[in-house]
Amino acid sequence: MTRRLLTGAGGALLFPALAILISFAIGAVIILATGNNPIAAYSALISGAFGSPAAIGRTLVNTTPLIFTGLAVAVAFRAGLFNIGGEGQFYIGAVTAAWLGVSLGFLGPVALPVVLAACVVTGFLWGVIPGVLKAYFGAHEVITTIMLNYVAIYLTVYLALNPLSGGGLVPGTGNVAAAARVPVLGFGLGRANLGIVLALVAVVVAYLLLWRTKKGFQLRTVGLSPGAANYAGIPIGRNVVLAIAIGAAFAGLGGGVEVMGVYGKMAVPFVANVGFNGIGVALLGRTHPFGVVFGALVFGALFSGAQEMQFQTDVPLDLSEVLLAVILLFVTATKLVEFILGKRARTLASGTRLERGLG
Repeated sequence: MTRRLLTGAGGALLFPALAILISFAIGAVIILATGNNPIAAYSALISGAFGSPAAIGRTLVNTTPLIFTGLAVAVAFRAGLFNIGGEGQFYIGAVTAAWLGVSLGFLGPVALPVVLAACVVTGFLWGVIPGVLKAYFGAHEVITTIMLNYVAIYLTVYLALNPLSGGGLVPGTGNVAAAARVPVLGFGLGRANLGIVLALVAVVVAYLLLWRTKKGFQLRTVGLSPGAANYAGIPIGRNVVLAIAIGAAFAGLGGGVEVMGVYGKMAVPFVANVGFNGIGVALLGRTHPFGVVFGALVFGALFSGAQEMQFQTDVPLDLSEVLLAVILLFVTATKLVEFILGKRARTLASGTRLERGLG
């Protein structure tokens, strides 16, 4: 079973890997146009992402929150929904962790699991809102989740600067109690912490939920064919709500891990674009939980290595954003890859629903 799973995952990721190679070739042309050496630039990029324990630690720190927000998109997508609200759901989890991490420090070792569980719950409840609006009032989830991003961001900023303000030089909440902090990994990995382990556990949970439970079968059936699901007696409305809410719970947990593992508080401004980048992560990973790990690692490595690339070669940081944009272009535009590589490339993209639009 494990061998079959790994073989299937490897085949599914072959197409995104080709998209990455094509994007790096295009990036090399751009680097040459700026008067720099592509080999030197990409060597610096890889070195900045994996060349030392500190570099690996930075990559893990960048990768961890993206796994959570990528899962938020992937789970909903499997039910035929496009959750654009990962950013707001991430912020809701973050402010929950900042609030309870300060006030529940007296619980000692129990504080950490209690606060993480609270982040899951608040993320889930925040996801219920667009789910209910979609299932029972016909509001499109893309619009509602986008709008709720702004509600969540500004609400959490208000909370962090007013009732939860901790003062100090950096605006934001008070510092999370030591008992509620996620332990660091050590080994010279800098701020990398056990959050990456929690993220991988979340990936396994998402996979088991979607492919090894009755509820997961119902979610995927609703996504593949709502008509068939309705005929089979599967409650579509309830599963629509659950799909977005479960994804939001993952994002909320990610926000909590970021506060308790990396920053120790919710500073203002807080981490930006983690939820929106999670969309790209999920698409690059073919909206599969294990693929999300691959997509998050690619994003995390590019963000980490881009700084070293700029330092060593004067290639601007923005090139990493260009590479990510081109990667996603080729991952989603399968016919464009077919035009470049030939019709055989079509078989590598088999199974993806991206080119046919959202269910």
